[in-house]
Amino acid sequence: MNEVQIRRAENWLFFRRWLKNPRQLGTLAPISVKLSMLAAKEALTQYKPGTPVVEIGAGTGRLTRALLSCGVQVQDLTVVELDKEMCDFLRKSIPNLHVIEGDAVHLNKLVSAEICEKVGVVISAIPLMYLQEPLRKSLIKAAFSILRPEAKIIHVTYNPNSPLNFWKEIKQSRAAAAWFNFPPGFVWQFQE
Repeated sequence: MNEVQIRRAENWLFFRRWLKNPRQLGTLAPISVKLSMLAAKEALTQYKPGTPVVEIGAGTGRLTRALLSCGVQVQDLTVVELDKEMCDFLRKSIPNLHVIEGDAVHLNKLVSAEICEKVGVVISAIPLMYLQEPLRKSLIKAAFSILRPEAKIIHVTYNPNSPLNFWKEIKQSRAAAAWFNFPPGFVWQFQE
């Protein structure tokens, strides 16, 4: 598939999945190319070739493709997605990508033991702002459990405020903003 075919296919898939479960996806369309590139560039500040990178809530792979186009090696990238149909699309549209179908709240059981606590960055597009606070915290704790010390979680959201502003024990900072995105998008960093 070429880029135009992929974009059409992912938009159609996203829309169909949104009709079935809008709260799971959190938005009407996949992340924009501009916002995905902002997030990928932020993730790259934590990446060196050979360092594992884990993306949670990979969806149709727009952010995944941005990570790869910015220089993340496909063999270093593991993506986790809850939706089976989206996992199938990821496997079909991005050759050699390690795709795991599962709930990111169980991240340390889903990724291979050899990369646990060695991951350089976890990048998330999970719509945390639509989840109850305990589930948000569980997802982020699961991500922290596989990170090496001092590594960060990069999170994409459409809310200018942190979706974890209730959790004062972690470091949180807005790393980037795409105000002219529709809707405006934001990239947050979280660190223990």
